[in-house]
Amino acid sequence: MGPIGMSSGMDINSMVSKIVDAERIPKQQRIDFERVKIDTSISAYGRLRESLDTMKNLMANFRQEKAFALRSVNSTEENIVTATATTDAIAGKYAVDVLQLAQSHKIASDVIPDDTRFGTGKLQISLGDEQFDLSLRKNSRLTDVVRAINGASDNPGVRASIIKDRNGPRLIAASDQSGAEKALTIGVEAEPGNDLFRFEFKTIEQRVRDLEQAQAEALSVLGLPPQDGEQEQAVGEAQESLPGEETGDGQTVDGKAAEDTQSVEQAAQEGEANPESPQEANSGRPEDTIPGWTETASGTLMDSYQAPEPELDEKAIEKSKQVPGWSNTASGTLTDSYVTPEEAQAKLEDELAAEKAAIVKAVADGDMTEEEAKKLEREKLSPEERERLEKVEAIQSELAEAQRSMQIYMGMSEVQSAQDSVVLLDGVAELSSHNNVIEDAIEGVDLTLKGTTKPGERAAEIGVEYDRDSVRADIEQFVNAYNQFFQVSQDLSKVDPTTGRAGPLAGDSIVRSADSRLKSVFSSSVEGAPKDLQSLTEFGITTTREGRLEINYQLLDKQLNNNFGNLGDFFGGNNGFAKKVEDAIHSMTGMTGSIRTREKSLSEQNYRLNDDQTSLDRRMEGIEKRTQDKFAAMQDATGKMQAQLAGMMNALS
Repeated sequence: MGPIGMSSGMDINSMVSKIVDAERIPKQQRIDFERVKIDTSISAYGRLRESLDTMKNLMANFRQEKAFALRSVNSTEENIVTATATTDAIAGKYAVDVLQLAQSHKIASDVIPDDTRFGTGKLQISLGDEQFDLSLRKNSRLTDVVRAINGASDNPGVRASIIKDRNGPRLIAASDQSGAEKALTIGVEAEPGNDLFRFEFKTIEQRVRDLEQAQAEALSVLGLPPQDGEQEQAVGEAQESLPGEETGDGQTVDGKAAEDTQSVEQAAQEGEANPESPQEANSGRPEDTIPGWTETASGTLMDSYQAPEPELDEKAIEKSKQVPGWSNTASGTLTDSYVTPEEAQAKLEDELAAEKAAIVKAVADGDMTEEEAKKLEREKLSPEERERLEKVEAIQSELAEAQRSMQIYMGMSEVQSAQDSVVLLDGVAELSSHNNVIEDAIEGVDLTLKGTTKPGERAAEIGVEYDRDSVRADIEQFVNAYNQFFQVSQDLSKVDPTTGRAGPLAGDSIVRSADSRLKSVFSSSVEGAPKDLQSLTEFGITTTREGRLEINYQLLDKQLNNNFGNLGDFFGGNNGFAKKVEDAIHSMTGMTGSIRTREKSLSEQNYRLNDDQTSLDRRMEGIEKRTQDKFAAMQDATGKMQAQLAGMMNALS
């Protein structure tokens, strides 16, 4: 049949639509008009509320206790040092000499040939007080070492890389943290001759300290008395006489050590030219044998003084050459009690000699390994003897390693030392930090170091002042915020006299109330404020004829310069100007304020319009359906009538 009514020539769909629209349009127009009006009003109230809240937020900042205690900082040498200051900083000028910048530790190996393969061993890497270990397999390459360092899960911040020297690759290891306490050390546990010792890094001071500790432990386990401070002095002198460490290019790393080596060699040559024992060298010189001797001493003193007879035998005299503080008047007790490192090593070896002989015999006589023979020998001992022997063995190993490190060093050299930043403040106070930021260098002032002061140049000067410019800008921002609110309120409530077009809030009392409340606060005095700072007018802030605020900058700057410390008494506190403005605005924009209440009411009207729209749509659907049914019934009746008429015509013909 096709569309309804097609068979009868009637467009029923169009007729139904026109009937429904005639019913819908007036009611729909009313709903749409009210919705647009409500949405426009809600938007207008939102703009008004936002402009007021902007002013309210500014007042919240003004009300803080430290709002007017801001500090400005300037530096005469910003390429050397800059600074920031909190409200705790005391205004003044400070001279800053940057003696050194903080830097991280960096070390480098000698050139390592590309075909180098490292034996099995362990690297013990320390970054300050933190340490991690790396176990390396046989035939590891340089790239394997770098990956192992960088990939270690417990690595506290050591970064390794390979640089391509013109002579070959080198390993560079560096700390990712600056400061003297983040220095690198690398120890190696491996068989002698293993190329892993190329990665060892210990300073001369560390190696001397390790040797001293190993010697002290050896003396302790042997039951010998520790040496006194004179021995430590001797070790220190020995440290200074160590030869310098050389890099692969033949450059001496420790220049002082090299100079001391030359001094030792020169002293040795002089000793060969004059091979006298210390006893013989001192015996013929009155200044060495007569206490209090001077060039002007009388003959009586010379005649009456007799040099004491030597009390040392040949062995003691030979040993005395190693005893610090020796003189020809020293008793044999000093040389008898002093134990040289060689003697300590020999005594340790004697402790283990019997066991070694037994192990060698057991291996030769029976079918067992050296480890099995050693275990069998240890089982024969009592727990106390076994513990002592194990301790002797461990200390001997430590002492041998310390001596090896002192005598043969093939490890890494220092490229950049780990150091703290150091600053001299006002020429008297020395400050330091592990990085290049010194916090609270002056109370409330942080220094950021960027370079060092050159010798002979004038120190950088840091000036700390009250930040009047920031406060001036805040006051300007407050005035601008009010003027913006005033402009918004005028736009929303005005009526164009030419066209008669009114703003969305024209005639609304809320706009007039908001402006009236603020103007009342502006014109009132603040109780408790200083006598010459009780109202906005005394800051040079007045109302123009149009209703806006304007600033007399001459009067404002005068107050900022003369009464800066009293500004908080006017603006701050629970009874200050800022709190009064906040309260006035909160009464309008707060959850129970007049603007919020009006917005809530409009939103509820929108909800009712939604309900009206739903009811209208449902009613129109019903009208459309009923109208369609009527036209369908009419079409059906018409069809039947036409059929009857056709039958009657046929019968008559």
